[in-house]
Amino acid sequence: MKEKNRSLILILLVIVLPIFLWALSFPQTTIKHNAYPIIVYSSQIFAVIGFSLFALSFMLSTRIKAIEIYFGGLDKLYRVHHTIGKLAFFMLLIHPIVLAVRWLPENVEKTLWYLLPVHRKLEINLGSWALLGLFTLLLFTLVIRLPYDKWKIMHKFMGLFIILGTAHVFGVDNFYQEKPFLAIYFIIIAFLGLAAFMYKAIFHKWTVKKHSFKVMEINRLNKEVMEVTLGESPFDFDYIPGQFCFFQFIKEGISMESHPFTICGSSKEGEISILVKSLGDYTINLHKRLGLNTPALVEGPYGCFDYKFGKEKQIWIGGGVGIAPFISWCRDLKKESVSGLEVDLYYCVNNETEAFHLDEFQKLEKVMPSFQVNLSCSDKTGFIKGGDIKDTKNKTIFICGPKEMRSALLKDFKALKVLKENIIFEDFDFI
Repeated sequence: MKEKNRSLILILLVIVLPIFLWALSFPQTTIKHNAYPIIVYSSQIFAVIGFSLFALSFMLSTRIKAIEIYFGGLDKLYRVHHTIGKLAFFMLLIHPIVLAVRWLPENVEKTLWYLLPVHRKLEINLGSWALLGLFTLLLFTLVIRLPYDKWKIMHKFMGLFIILGTAHVFGVDNFYQEKPFLAIYFIIIAFLGLAAFMYKAIFHKWTVKKHSFKVMEINRLNKEVMEVTLGESPFDFDYIPGQFCFFQFIKEGISMESHPFTICGSSKEGEISILVKSLGDYTINLHKRLGLNTPALVEGPYGCFDYKFGKEKQIWIGGGVGIAPFISWCRDLKKESVSGLEVDLYYCVNNETEAFHLDEFQKLEKVMPSFQVNLSCSDKTGFIKGGDIKDTKNKTIFICGPKEMRSALLKDFKALKVLKENIIFEDFDFI
């Protein structure tokens, strides 16, 4: 089953089930709210859907391996998590708006005040505070872009919002008596959502397995990119070429936040290497302060970006440090060739001096005739386009690189009628 279909099935289940349980209760609250049935009922439906999706978004953020595999990789899982989170917010926002519009157009002021936590009942105010908190967090996520480490601190308040939302739901008059089936469902999903948040925010760092490494070598490939080799792990560290891990470097002056990097493979047993490009505050600081023998904690591996799941004929497109998984695949093919595999690699860089490890691909090309390397330099030929890729029919296309490159190629391939199921890409935009 395709990952997209799995996502849709899960979302539909979380939407349809609470609506069905709500319908079983036959709510009779129209006279109490002095509103038409369509207003009250639609408001309640938006509330139960929004709360269900909100709790689900917490469960999807736990990095539990079984959930990651279900969605086909952590990057895809986090995209679903972000989508569900935004959808939950808008559903929850519609809930009070629908109730507030019953005073329009006669009393605009009362309509606006209804959306604020100034009600006489505490349980209603709790819901308003939760919604305002979600709105603030969404504002700093989509409009006012905070640095990732500061955004993560704000994100921890999500647990408070789900507690306030739960208190709001169960504080409503006669909730248990009028909606027993829905109440049981809400108890279960609220518990799962809150437990997921507690696990991720508090217990995750103690319960998840982390491998201890030490920085063995730092190779500064240019002013922006360095290759870091880590080794001396006392544990057996198994990973599938193309996977990534979350790395924490323990040194004064370096943030303890964990950051994902794709493993480039290794040249020696017990060692792994990663490419680090100066893109944000964290990686810029890492370039300045990281030194030899710096201890590192490695969580993972994660991801399902694996050429062995593709067809025999494949196209690999890597841009910038997005070449990392293809370096790992190249090193894997040197150790163990795959019978019948045919690969056209497109290495996309600004200029030839940025084509790190090009010699490794060229060496593999010499010993593996079915492996072909194509270097695309934007300073000479412009940015690569879908039409530049030779013979895309009935081939699996793997893409890893900057968002702009990936988006343009996906648009080109759509115009060329390349089947979606033949295109697999790695996306680190979830951080």
